[in-house]
Amino acid sequence: MKTSNTLMSLITLGEFKEQLLSRPVDEIVQECIFGDDSYVFTAWPDGLSVLRQHLSSALNVSEDAVTVVGSAKVGFSLNPANFPRQFSESSDIDIIIIDEKHFDKVWATILKWHYPRRYIGLYGEDRGWAGSRKKNTYWGWFEPDQIHFEGLTFPAVLKPLRDLSTAWFNAFRSLSLSEGFAGRDVRGRLYRTWGHALMYHVEGLRQVKKIIQEN
Repeated sequence: MKTSNTLMSLITLGEFKEQLLSRPVDEIVQECIFGDDSYVFTAWPDGLSVLRQHLSSALNVSEDAVTVVGSAKVGFSLNPANFPRQFSESSDIDIIIIDEKHFDKVWATILKWHYPRRYIGLYGEDRGWAGSRKKNTYWGWFEPDQIHFEGLTFPAVLKPLRDLSTAWFNAFRSLSLSEGFAGRDVRGRLYRTWGHALMYHVEGLRQVKKIIQEN
């Protein structure tokens, strides 16, 4: 799914608006959002390679499965609520990682925890927690380090998920403390496939396109 960026390496806001209004949104996502060129690495050509090598080693994922998205990718926010706020020294760096193995392990662990109580139901913290995980699974993404376990019953069953959450937190925390990423909040989202990531980002750009058309 991921392709090289055939647009200008550093696309301007005006060029981006023009492209978004004249081309299919899914093409813009694949070329501009999932391509290799990133605004945040303009002055550091080896930055993407360093990022990929670090996360590949720490999380046992393919280097090609790691890419930068959001304002760190193009230089301005693609969040419909913030578009087109400029990327700055205080901006986060958002990363996506595509890995079916990790995603399915999370899914299977949650099912193993839930199945013994499928018919009697869940209550309290368990019920709200399961609802949030169902929503994540439906959309095809998790933020492993943002999954919390306080107050849950049968926490031992969730150990594989807790281990991934810890590894995810440590991988991104250590990255944000290293040279080149120092002082920045680097955050990662796990998608099951490139197709799931594509649908999420296409919908976001559809909303941005509406904003451009209305202004």
